[in-house]
Amino acid sequence: MEQDPTKKRVFLVLRKMVDEGIIPVEKVRGNPNITPNKHFTDVLVYLINEGIANQEQVKEFFVKFLGYKPFNSEIHKINIDKEILKNISYSFLQKRKLVPFDYSNGYLRLAMLNPTDKESINQLKFNLNARNVEVLVATLKEIEELLRSISVLIPAKELLSELDIEAEVVEEQIHEEKTSEELLRAEAEETPIVKASRLIISNAVIQGASDIHIEPFEKELRIRYRIDGILRTVQKFPVSIKDALVSRYKIMSNLDISEKRIPQDGRIRISVNGRRIDLRVSTLPTVYGEKVVMRIQDAESYLSVKLEDLGFEPDDLVKIREAIYSPWGMVLVTGPTGSGKTTTLYAALMERNKEDVNIMTAEDPVEVSIAGINQVQIKEEIGLTFAAALRAFLRQDPDIILIGEIRDRETAEIGVKAALTGHLVFSTLHTNDAPSSITRLVDIGVEKFLVSTAVNMIVAQRLIRKLCNNCKQPANYDKEFLKGLGFSDDDIENGQFFVHNPKGCEKCGHTGYKGRTAVHEILKVDENIRKAIINDRPVDDIREIAIKNGMRTLYQDGLIKMKKGLTDIAEIERVLMK
Repeated sequence: MEQDPTKKRVFLVLRKMVDEGIIPVEKVRGNPNITPNKHFTDVLVYLINEGIANQEQVKEFFVKFLGYKPFNSEIHKINIDKEILKNISYSFLQKRKLVPFDYSNGYLRLAMLNPTDKESINQLKFNLNARNVEVLVATLKEIEELLRSISVLIPAKELLSELDIEAEVVEEQIHEEKTSEELLRAEAEETPIVKASRLIISNAVIQGASDIHIEPFEKELRIRYRIDGILRTVQKFPVSIKDALVSRYKIMSNLDISEKRIPQDGRIRISVNGRRIDLRVSTLPTVYGEKVVMRIQDAESYLSVKLEDLGFEPDDLVKIREAIYSPWGMVLVTGPTGSGKTTTLYAALMERNKEDVNIMTAEDPVEVSIAGINQVQIKEEIGLTFAAALRAFLRQDPDIILIGEIRDRETAEIGVKAALTGHLVFSTLHTNDAPSSITRLVDIGVEKFLVSTAVNMIVAQRLIRKLCNNCKQPANYDKEFLKGLGFSDDDIENGQFFVHNPKGCEKCGHTGYKGRTAVHEILKVDENIRKAIINDRPVDDIREIAIKNGMRTLYQDGLIKMKKGLTDIAEIERVLMK
């Protein structure tokens, strides 16, 4: 049977590119992304994005060997009426990487990444009723810049109407106030915007993102997700839709859509594939419009997490449980924003959440609503501060108190006194390690003898990315190198060392990492530590005493995760300092 002429032509072009050194032959053989069934445009995009082929060399190849004219942004300018563009699908242009940039009297000029795509050329020729077509070859970067430029000529509704949402998304009303008739009408009219707003959220939830960033710039609207602690650009929209999209999120979170001069905060409640998701919404006026950041809070993931899931080593888990089952005292979890402090505290609360225990929390904001726990939302504008809530808690017969964050002397002193009067108190601090939390409390203004008596345990933690199990590679570390990191001979002999694949795979989004785990530094306050606090010993002395008593530093705990093959030295160095 004779081979499809299109596939045959693609095969010959690929072969010529290999012969000319544009593509390394070893990158082609057996590569599932380069097969006769793949569209050649998709193959070129893959080769360029993966760094296998240089886009300038690809363009030069088509000019030199196939005789196409090169696109030149200095010479070739956009000259096309927006009425003409109504006859074209913008998503088709994006998919096939081609842009009609000049049209006059039936004469059409196209910029294409893949000038051999005759099918797409004929389709555009038919849609635009063009008599003659001139094709110029462009780099992927030039095509993307042209797409951004013509997007301003296409109405937002038409740009967004072709978006598909794979997940089932249901919005829930947080407040029972009725939206004005004018806003309801605007929502009904802007169906594509509604679709786009849901798509951005549902994709973020499905991909496991913790935050969504919607950022307006001069020529584009950029969408980024924070996945495993790292921001990734996932989509770029034409700048023409920014106001409509931001207004949509403001309507969903009950914010004032007419106010664009000051920051605003709100909440969105939504259901994605049956999972209830809360989003904390923050808007901020920037030079090119309002930026929106949404923190994703998955109630189900919070409520199902257990202490065993958080990366604690077995001996540390015993210490943690001893502290959270203590009848009184203070347990502090410390670390920067985004280090998993709330997850650790919620896991501890869930374990202690029984009918015979009265648990009360003061949070700003309440991250997730937990059945059986009395949670209070701090509202400083009306005087409901952490300190005010704590005073009220002490009259509510609590067994366990959670203070969302110790921010000032008054809150710290009330929390410490509650810990000394028969209550178990959980809270967080923003310090770099466990020993520093002691000096932080003293610096805030709490008496040294109160700190030494009240605090039972301090847990410092960070989140590190785990290696992707699908594409991680065995490490060939030199023995002396591993010893220099701090591993013993026994560790080196019995450890399982891996490194991330720099190019990753589809399962990990081509990062080499998938998921995160926590590393911990657990300081148990014993008599030696108490004496050091009362004697005003420096933080380095307290750290030295704690290490002698069996405390592992964050770095040492990271090495254990590395020895187990969970992460690699690149991630340890990124997050932790020796």
